Amino acid sequence: MPTFYEGKPIETVEQTVAAEDYASAFYSVQSSLSLMHKREVKAGICVSLAIIIGSMIPLYYSRFFSLLGPICTIIIFLACAANFFFVQPNTIKNWAAELYGSNALLAMPQKITVYRDSVVLANECETFTLYWTDFYRCIETRDAFVMNGGRERDLLILKKSGLSEEQKHRLSAHFFDTFASHYQKIGR
Repeated sequence: MPTFYEGKPIETVEQTVAAEDYASAFYSVQSSLSLMHKREVKAGICVSLAIIIGSMIPLYYSRFFSLLGPICTIIIFLACAANFFFVQPNTIKNWAAELYGSNALLAMPQKITVYRDSVVLANECETFTLYWTDFYRCIETRDAFVMNGGRERDLLILKKSGLSEEQKHRLSAHFFDTFASHYQKIGR
């Protein structure tokens, strides 16, 4: 239920969030926490360290007779880079899909009404109001608006599928104004 100050809703969205949508949104939030959480950065650091160690091989070989140490270290760093770039994103998404599967309320069709200061989420089992001040930030991806840090729901996902360009623009402008420096647009 809107408060006195909110007036008319900015937008009303009816949607059902699938496990893939939740996993994708969860991964977007995790990878945008900081620069060090991006898979490209972690893999790049490992590859850079492997290159640095590779460039030190002549110095190492002038003092020692075996190259086993640097070669093993290079292989370890390259394996870590492959893990960070290819394996870890799938692991995080699989874990998010398990979280989604453990909460039956997430899979229910829901009606989300966006107001100036809050959002009302309703499904057949529950209805609750979340205020924008309860959320830490908003991430806009190609497929959804994802707010994280709420009290009732850690992730609030507003899917863009089924929305007109005008609705997407209106929601994007509203979230940009509401979250200010905590608004991030990724995956353009």
